[in-house]
Amino acid sequence: MRIFFTLFSRIGSFFFSVKRFTEPHFIAKQIESGKIKKILLIHLQQLGDTLVFTPSAKALLERYGKRLEIDVLCNSVSYEVCKNMPHIRRFYVDEFWFWGKGKKKLSLLFKLLKEIRQERYDLAILDAEETALKYPIVAFFTGATYRLGYDVDSRGFLNNVVPTLSPSLSYVSRNKALLEFAGIPVPSTNLWLPTTESDKAQAKDLLYKHCSSSIPIAIHQGSNFSSKHWFKENWVALCKRLLENPTVVLFFSGAERERHQVDAILSELNSPRAISLVGKTSIHTLKEFIDLCHLFITVDTGVMHIGNCTTTPMIVLMSARDYENLWIEPSERVSVLRKEVDCKYCLGIDCPTGTKECMKLIEVEEVYQEALRFLPVLAHG
Repeated sequence: MRIFFTLFSRIGSFFFSVKRFTEPHFIAKQIESGKIKKILLIHLQQLGDTLVFTPSAKALLERYGKRLEIDVLCNSVSYEVCKNMPHIRRFYVDEFWFWGKGKKKLSLLFKLLKEIRQERYDLAILDAEETALKYPIVAFFTGATYRLGYDVDSRGFLNNVVPTLSPSLSYVSRNKALLEFAGIPVPSTNLWLPTTESDKAQAKDLLYKHCSSSIPIAIHQGSNFSSKHWFKENWVALCKRLLENPTVVLFFSGAERERHQVDAILSELNSPRAISLVGKTSIHTLKEFIDLCHLFITVDTGVMHIGNCTTTPMIVLMSARDYENLWIEPSERVSVLRKEVDCKYCLGIDCPTGTKECMKLIEVEEVYQEALRFLPVLAHG
């Protein structure tokens, strides 16, 4: 299917010629001259995809939010990421984008695009993850005069402001490069998830209900991709090591669909200091909750990016299905445990070999030692 779309895109780029504006900082110059007054951000991706754009979104909103009309076309997931951002005038929410089975409806998108075209946007922006053919098509049908985005394998042939993509960059840095090509400085690469005072209060209540003077550690074990899962027996063994310190309290986050996975781990731990938060938090409350914890341990998933919006030390158990440092980069606060295997870069939702060798090679003791490095007090239990 990927080959088909690439072939279709190359044929389309040959027959459908779009004038491109290649001058660096072209967009910023158009804004300063008054030719761009209305901007549409297109966020039709999932949680992590949207969060890695937030440093660039913050730079755009802080620089132009009071001067220009900035709106967002999004799905229900990306709406949650963006809804507390200041200076966004309007959201067009397509709740059926990234549909589940039986919900494949395009009628709402067509209705939204009709409304959007009436607004006559000057600029539409596609983030660095929106390189599949469908996204430039959506941007084209918004009617925006300028369409800023990357062109990968000719699938972005409908975009007309196109920087050169550097494949070695992380997605955060690709988004930064996208806006800076347009002439919009992005001074920080810190992820941004604005929350409310109510979110902070809920997180505190949730934490202090279970522990007030303990060492809270947040854990997220689930992912939509089974190829990213660590093994249940490893989670159980790691948690037992952590619980050897009598002041440690473990909190497991998760979506409702992950409840059975969390319950299976808790059942084997059989400890009042291992607590499920499944279904009890929004992404905003969870962000504030993780910020209150002393450590966050996670696999590669959308919640990993929520953790990366905080100041809490993180340990990431990273599969080798994708390229190194693409989604998150190691730092003093972030430890990424990843193993080299012959089958790396498979991009599989499920492990193509059925062994999950890259995750199997991440050992319990290795993760525990990283936890000790961040929290030496664990050894004093």
